[in-house]
Amino acid sequence: MYNGLLHLHNVMRWVILLLLLIAMFQSFSRSGSVRQTSLWLLISAHITFLIGIYQWFAGDLGWKMIQNTGISQVMKAASPRFFAIEHPIGMLFGIILITVARGKVKEGRLSSAAWIYLIALVIILLVVPWPFREGVARPWFPGMK
Repeated sequence: MYNGLLHLHNVMRWVILLLLLIAMFQSFSRSGSVRQTSLWLLISAHITFLIGIYQWFAGDLGWKMIQNTGISQVMKAASPRFFAIEHPIGMLFGIILITVARGKVKEGRLSSAAWIYLIALVIILLVVPWPFREGVARPWFPGMK
């Protein structure tokens, strides 16, 4: 089950990035369809975050690692720190911003929503374990090496 959710979490990254880009461009262009896109973005981001919380508690790279090695050891090493601290907190901030931007869309403040989406995109891109990131790399898609 954990492996399947890890793969789903990986695939959902692409869904979120695509919807985030679409919502951001729709907000900048003041498109009326941004309401629906922002809703799907909000839902997919929150579901992915819930899967990530499960992985953090059930997997070896989150809570268990902190319990087994101690927070000071986790914070000293880049890879464990990334998966136990930086990735979850960065994603939490990104999803909070997506949620705030959704509220701005509902209020009709599309310019504000667009900028908030842009900031969320930057944060999310910074804390994704891309294949080119040394020590924390994950494949582009599940099953790839």
